[in-house]
Amino acid sequence: MYTRISDDFLTKWISFLVFLFSMSVLSLADHGGYSSIALMLTMFYVSVFKYNKHSLLPLNKEEKTFIALILFFWVWQLFGVVYQPVGYEYETIREKLRAFDNPSRWILLLPVFFLLRRYVISWKLMAFGIAFGVIVATVAAHYQVYFLGFVRAEGVSGNPITFGELMVAADLILWMLMIHAWNNKNKILSFFLLFSSLVAFYGSLLSITRGAWLAYIFMILIWVVYAVKKSVFNRRHTLSKPILLRILLALIVFFFVSQTHQYKIIESRSVNTYNNVVNGQYHKLGGERLEIYVNAIQSIKQYPLGIGTNNFREIEQKGVHRGHAHNDILNTWAELGIQGLISLILLISWVAFFFWKNLKHTNNLISVYSSCGLMLIVSYLVFGLTQAVFNHHQYLLFFIFYLYFFFAQIQAIRSQM
Repeated sequence: MYTRISDDFLTKWISFLVFLFSMSVLSLADHGGYSSIALMLTMFYVSVFKYNKHSLLPLNKEEKTFIALILFFWVWQLFGVVYQPVGYEYETIREKLRAFDNPSRWILLLPVFFLLRRYVISWKLMAFGIAFGVIVATVAAHYQVYFLGFVRAEGVSGNPITFGELMVAADLILWMLMIHAWNNKNKILSFFLLFSSLVAFYGSLLSITRGAWLAYIFMILIWVVYAVKKSVFNRRHTLSKPILLRILLALIVFFFVSQTHQYKIIESRSVNTYNNVVNGQYHKLGGERLEIYVNAIQSIKQYPLGIGTNNFREIEQKGVHRGHAHNDILNTWAELGIQGLISLILLISWVAFFFWKNLKHTNNLISVYSSCGLMLIVSYLVFGLTQAVFNHHQYLLFFIFYLYFFFAQIQAIRSQM
C-alpha cells in the first residue's frame, strides 16, 4: 500500500513540475531552469533509492537508438569545444565554458528523459502549463507594444524573433491538444486551449515574425495526416466546434491587427519581398543574410571539420559580423563540420520517423503526442531556415525538453498497456 501511494504522489509531483516548466519556459526569465533541475533531482531520488519497479525499467531498442543518436551529436559538439583550427582557438576558459553551455543541455536533460519514461504524466497539466505560459508572455508582449512603444514585441525572451517563433511552436502543440481534449469530451479544457492557442497566434503577430508563419502550413498537413491515419477524417472531427472557432477567431484577430501599425510594418516588408522577387533582386531578400550565407559557405570550404562550437562570430566576414549564420544547416556545418551536421540530421530524421510511425497508434494519447512531436520538429526546421535556433538558450531548452517529453511519454504509455 505504501509503495502504491508513493507512486501516485511521485506521478502527481512530476506532473506538477512539468506544468511549472511548461509555463515558465515561455513566461519567466529562468526559462524553466528551476523546474528542470527539480525534475533531475527527482530522477536522482528514484534511482538512488530504487523507489519502485519503474526505477529498474530496462531500455528498449528504440530508446537505446534515441540516446545513442543524442550522444553521437553531443560528442561532435564536444569535439568542437576541444578542437578549433589555427586562428580560431578560444582565448579564455570562459569562452570554452560558454561554448559548452548549450551542448550540455542535451546531456543534463537526459535524467529528465529517464524519469519521464517511467511515469505517465498528466497531459492536461502539461497543456495547462503551455497555455498559461503563452497567456503571460503575450500579455507582456501586448504591454510592450501598446504601453511601452515597442515596435516588435519580445515577451520575456529578450528577442522578438525568438518570442514570435516560440509562440508559433506553442500554438501548434496547443492545436493538437485542443483537438484531443474535444475528442475526449473535455469541452471546457478544449475551449480554454482554443483561447490560449489564439493568444499565441496574437503574440506571434505582435512580434512581426513573418517567417515563422510558414509552420502553419505544415501544421495543417500534419493535422490532415493525423486525421487520415486515425480514420477520423469526417465532419465530426475535422469540422468540430473548436477547429471552426479557432479558424474564425484567428481571422478576426488578424483583421483587427491589420488596422494597427504592426500590420503596416508586416505589409511593407511583404511588399518589398515580393517586389525584390519580381525584379530579380534576390540579394535583397534577406537583408544582410545573403552576405552571411556566403561567409558561412566560404568557411565550410576552408574548414570542412568546422571552426568550433559557438565560434561562428570569429569568421572573417565581409560587410557584416554576426554570432551565427541565420540558418541552422549552415551554422552547424560551419561550426561542427560535416560530421556534426550529419549527426544532427540523423537524430532529427530518426525521431521524426518514430513519431510518424506512431501517428496511427491505437492509443489516442500516443497518436496525439506523435503529432505534437512532428509539429515541434517541423516548426523548428522552418525556424532554422532563417535562424540558428540551437544557438539560443530558450529555443534549445524548449526543443530538447518537449522532444524528450513526447518520446518518453510514448514509451511510458506503451509499457503500461
